[in-house]
Amino acid sequence: MKKLFWSFLVTVLLALMFAACSAPAGEDADRTVTDSVGRPVSLPQEIDNISCVCPFSGSMIVLFGYGDRVTTGCNNMTRSALLNSICPGISDLTVVKNSGSINAETILEHGADVIFVNQGTYEDADQRAKLDAIGIPYVVVGYETLDEQLDAVAVIGAALGTEEEAARYIDWANSIMSRVEEGCRDIPDSEKPRIYHSVNEAVRTDYEGSICAEWIALTGAENVSLTSGGLTLDGDKAYTTLEQIYVWEPDLIICNEAGVDDYIMSDEKWSGLDCVEAGRVYQIPIGTSRMGHPTSTETPLALLWLAELLYPDHFDIDFSQELKDYYAEFYDYQISDDTVEAILEGDEMRAAKTGGGME
Repeated sequence: MKKLFWSFLVTVLLALMFAACSAPAGEDADRTVTDSVGRPVSLPQEIDNISCVCPFSGSMIVLFGYGDRVTTGCNNMTRSALLNSICPGISDLTVVKNSGSINAETILEHGADVIFVNQGTYEDADQRAKLDAIGIPYVVVGYETLDEQLDAVAVIGAALGTEEEAARYIDWANSIMSRVEEGCRDIPDSEKPRIYHSVNEAVRTDYEGSICAEWIALTGAENVSLTSGGLTLDGDKAYTTLEQIYVWEPDLIICNEAGVDDYIMSDEKWSGLDCVEAGRVYQIPIGTSRMGHPTSTETPLALLWLAELLYPDHFDIDFSQELKDYYAEFYDYQISDDTVEAILEGDEMRAAKTGGGME
């Protein structure tokens, strides 16, 4: 391990010496942005080569029109069928992070102008040491709430010089959240259902203070995993048990991972739940990301979908048209009726993971 470490450092130092000797005069960074953890980051005026090891940033970079400049990234980007259709070059990028360590040497070899990294990676001392060692400016993107997530959009926009596009997205997201929150305000409590939210796995769910719990709360529905104990926390993940779900007896179940709804509906152990027997188990749509997931850029769409699902008599939402308008407006991409159906069903929208944990 020590030999590998020293070999890496030698490679880094040689590359930095070469860059210092070959860079023309006057090419120093000439603008500074502040990232999500308050770090001032000096960046070149033009960003031509991007490394993105932050799933949330990946979709936003494509949305801002810089997807073809990403040369290295995380496999979360390459797994998205829709993101690859919108920006075909994504399928060719070199994966340097697959839920594990960053391959800093490969990032360095590709000569990135900037690296986008999530806050969890930055807070890992070993990963931060790698980032510091290679000398490429990196922007930390992190958030714990919906408001902070929109602040992170502004950070990405500032780093790329796409502040206007970022502001337009932020305005859209805020308008959707306000629209749903206001529409749900006068709905009688008797009409507000009790929801169980399956996150990635059947018995992984929301916890108090999580971003998933926050967006679901905007509908006024009762999130059963927040009403009592019965959770086991593992870092930023919360798990429950099927026995506890029986105690909660939710009115419906929503699932963000493709196939989990089918598993719940077909597994005999779940069949005793009234909502399962009645078929009230639903797949949350999957677009460029699993809508409503902590790393999703499409949480406002998940919110619209859920409002229509829960309160069809109170909301007049053409969700299929909302999808078409969103991708046309922000990605300049026209989706077909078949693609709308695929998004709603969620199947085959994300390629199977090749290893490691879920991002």
